[in-house]
Amino acid sequence: MKHLALLMVLLMRPTVFASPATPARPNILFIIADDASHFGATGCTWTQTPHIDRLAQHGLVFDSAYTPTAKCAPSRAAILTGRNPWQLEEAGNHQAFFPAKFKVFTEAMSAAGINVGATGKFWGPGAALTADGQKRTWGLQSAGGKKGQGDFAAFLKARVRGQPFFFWYGSHNPHRPYKDGAGRAAGKKTSDINRVPGMWPDNDVVRSDMLDYATEVEAFDAEVGECLRALESAGEAANTLVIVTSDNGMPFPRSKGHTYDIANHMPFVACWPRGIAQPGTRCAEFISFVDLAPTFLELLGVAAEKAGLAPLTGRSFADLLRGKPAQARGFVILGRERNDVRARPGTEAGLGYPSRAIRAGQLYYIHNFAPDRWPCGNPELDLLDTDKGPTKKLIEDRKPGDRYWELSFGKRPAEELFDLASDPDCLKNLATDAAYRDKLTALREKLFAELKRQNDPRILGQGDVFDRYPTAKGKK
Repeated sequence: MKHLALLMVLLMRPTVFASPATPARPNILFIIADDASHFGATGCTWTQTPHIDRLAQHGLVFDSAYTPTAKCAPSRAAILTGRNPWQLEEAGNHQAFFPAKFKVFTEAMSAAGINVGATGKFWGPGAALTADGQKRTWGLQSAGGKKGQGDFAAFLKARVRGQPFFFWYGSHNPHRPYKDGAGRAAGKKTSDINRVPGMWPDNDVVRSDMLDYATEVEAFDAEVGECLRALESAGEAANTLVIVTSDNGMPFPRSKGHTYDIANHMPFVACWPRGIAQPGTRCAEFISFVDLAPTFLELLGVAAEKAGLAPLTGRSFADLLRGKPAQARGFVILGRERNDVRARPGTEAGLGYPSRAIRAGQLYYIHNFAPDRWPCGNPELDLLDTDKGPTKKLIEDRKPGDRYWELSFGKRPAEELFDLASDPDCLKNLATDAAYRDKLTALREKLFAELKRQNDPRILGQGDVFDRYPTAKGKK
């Protein structure tokens, strides 16, 4: 932990937190995991994330942060554009072509003279070209390398001094595949896991798989620590907003790629010694990944309108960082279109599983627009929309009709409603419960009204366009 000493000194100095309302434009270090649902700072006891946890102790934990869709490419597209995936045409799908007309915040920052860089996983999988057919650079001065933390250190040395910087660190952890037994080899015990989510069998296979996942989360935490060391060495720790989160939920059945809470509810930690007004606290306000672009642009003084990004769907949560009163959103909107492709003969495209959802308070409403389709893809097509792994194989082998198989892979009704206060795993569908009829109606109306305001093709009766878009599978 020695490499964190300087950062911790800065974090604990009383003067660091003086006048947080008027700090200089910060640097921003955005660190994003690939398929993580758990950090120690957000309540997980069976994976150790000391670097993230220490940032949380001196920063702000957002308890209600959501990605609008739980798949890599459309989730990252939402971050970059400040718009929901269903507002991004092809980019609303996974393995997609990213339309050149949609500008992203890194391009706006670069045009404004800000140092912008990235390493590791940025946007994808998919293909992104400029309007004239060139490979899109996203406005990055360094991008896509596999040197990991070293790329960040090199970026810091090469940057133009006197200007703030934005850096995207895209880890590949804890994406599958995992080394079987890695958790046990690291000294973990299946009894360390205090609770197995109710949609999976509670047995040794699942618990061991969860431990292997935990070691990958811990590898991500180690990357966070290395990034912090580079930041400290550059003398930029005090005035850098560090955000640590993930693009979507853990790669297990009924999680990644789906529309349930475990898939979309993201761990989210922010630390900014000179800017966060109340370090060591938690924020219950809903934020969405579409809020990241407007927040970053506001903090760095870049006008979205002049940069060609407006209108943005998201809104800045900079006031929440600064401890100022902010108008509560009160809800978040979620959804999905086509993820991994279920090919149709004679086409490059395939069918998705269209759904939209809203969380307001503790209620979570899902509208499935094509309940006749299989949510993970047809069983004969290997249930592509769930990543391969021991837990998937265990449940898949139980065959249709088994409770766990149906929860993970079976068809779903047109409407689902869950009370997260008593049912955090979204197992008891209340949609047909008369006691919840009025609440369900109100949520449906609120969801549809918001989607109409956003010109969502799916709610306007034009949603088949998402199934017709070609895929970019195998293309870069």
